[in-house]
Amino acid sequence: MVIDRLRATPPLNSRRRSYLRLAEQTDAPLIHSLRSDPKLNRFLNAPPASVHDQAAWLKRYKDDEAAGLQYYFIIMSGMQERGTVRMYDFRTVEGLRSFCWGSWIIAPPPVIGLASYTALAIYELGFEHLNFEHAHFDVRRANQNVVSFHLRSGAKIVDEDEQDFFFHFSRDAYVQFKAAQAHTLTRHSAEIPEAEEVAAVDS
Repeated sequence: MVIDRLRATPPLNSRRRSYLRLAEQTDAPLIHSLRSDPKLNRFLNAPPASVHDQAAWLKRYKDDEAAGLQYYFIIMSGMQERGTVRMYDFRTVEGLRSFCWGSWIIAPPPVIGLASYTALAIYELGFEHLNFEHAHFDVRRANQNVVSFHLRSGAKIVDEDEQDFFFHFSRDAYVQFKAAQAHTLTRHSAEIPEAEEVAAVDS
């Protein structure tokens, strides 16, 4: 199954300093808390009304996950849950098999390079492990920090409306972005020494 192959990919390697793990129903309180935080949700769709509703959404999501229709991840860094990111809307764009990504939240305090690493991890999953040829996504026009991030990463604005910019991102752009962020990839993909893991468990 695709999901079994996905679990074995490097971005989901739990020994890394930063990695992605698939969201579970038990993550409902965490996800609802992040999505309900007014400092984090300014540019997101409204969250479910309650933790119970969030858990119900996650239960339905797991059916989509099993069918290979979307993947929702918890962002882990330094053995802590730091945010969320999602891959979805798998379809053909300009004749190329494309994926969308979003629901991107990284909670404070900031971790140097974590945003870039998260994007790299999503692109690695899409282009190297799930055989997509293209990515597409939209960003609220007012979310200038994220708009600027995507432009620096090599994404192109292909359309816009009063609320959003619509981006395309190519496989070639991913290769260039990965090369430019080699130091970030090295830093966050390094495996945590066992001594640090033991200290974290004992603390």
